[in-house]
Amino acid sequence: MGRFFRFFVIGFFLAAFISGCVRPPTRSIQTDDQGWAELVEGIRSFEASRYSEAKQRFLRIIASYPGSPLLSEAQWLLARTYDAAGEKPEAIRELRLFLKNYPKSLHEEEARFLLSRLDQPDQKIVAVVWSPLSGWEMEDYLRAFRRRANTVIIPVFNNSPGRSGVFFQASGAPVLADRLREWTETARRMGFRVVAVLPIREMRWATQARPEWRDIRYDPNKQALHSIEKLDLFNTEVKKMVLDLYRELARYPIDGVYISDLSYGSEEGWTPSAIRLYEDLFSESIDPASVAAGSVGRTRDGRGSQFWHWIGWRSRF
Repeated sequence: MGRFFRFFVIGFFLAAFISGCVRPPTRSIQTDDQGWAELVEGIRSFEASRYSEAKQRFLRIIASYPGSPLLSEAQWLLARTYDAAGEKPEAIRELRLFLKNYPKSLHEEEARFLLSRLDQPDQKIVAVVWSPLSGWEMEDYLRAFRRRANTVIIPVFNNSPGRSGVFFQASGAPVLADRLREWTETARRMGFRVVAVLPIREMRWATQARPEWRDIRYDPNKQALHSIEKLDLFNTEVKKMVLDLYRELARYPIDGVYISDLSYGSEEGWTPSAIRLYEDLFSESIDPASVAAGSVGRTRDGRGSQFWHWIGWRSRF
């Protein structure tokens, strides 16, 4: 069986369990067992590119098992099958029905992405940037670009000293004002999509509240380490905080997120968390002074081979 089928089995049982807790199936166990067998065969047909056969199986499930937890999976797979078979109008129709009938499905985000790709495949994004700190009212600003752009990019944070925080409801950051939903509604009313901008590393509210979360930079001229106003992404607490923050942002009805400041400078990343991970993985000790000096395997640019080993691992991480 293919990877799609294995992932489906896990996701289906979880969805079926949750659905069963909320609303018991209206059919008998034996009938649902028959529907399950039909669904499995439909997946096999889909994976073997026998799309006509797969469609018939999924359509039979939808017609034969009202109230069953099988229905959401059958309709999602039917939409996927239409898409794979190149039947675009049918795929769009099923995706819209799926999102209407099962708004809390595990496949919701993927369905919305697929619908967007099918429904507006050739629409190019022409974006303008509006900041809540610009002094412009959003509606006045967008009105000036109404005929020239279709997307507005909004920084939903402020990194100013003494007033850092975010403009959406979040548990891991100071909320300056919960305005993102209002801004999104205004932009949509004027025909704009909304993309929110949130940094990964430069979150002043986090580094000021938790100094131990700061990244550490090595200054080769002074041969000294010092902390900087960026987050240590190797710290497990930092990673959890960042992921939670992005999940909270994703709950808003925005069209996308632009992730900024993800890269590390060549002398950054010398935190205990990063060094410990590196040394545990490669069973070799490392410190910024020896790496900068290039004491082992010096290359033509003056860097040591361990420097490139460290940089490569850090970037991949």
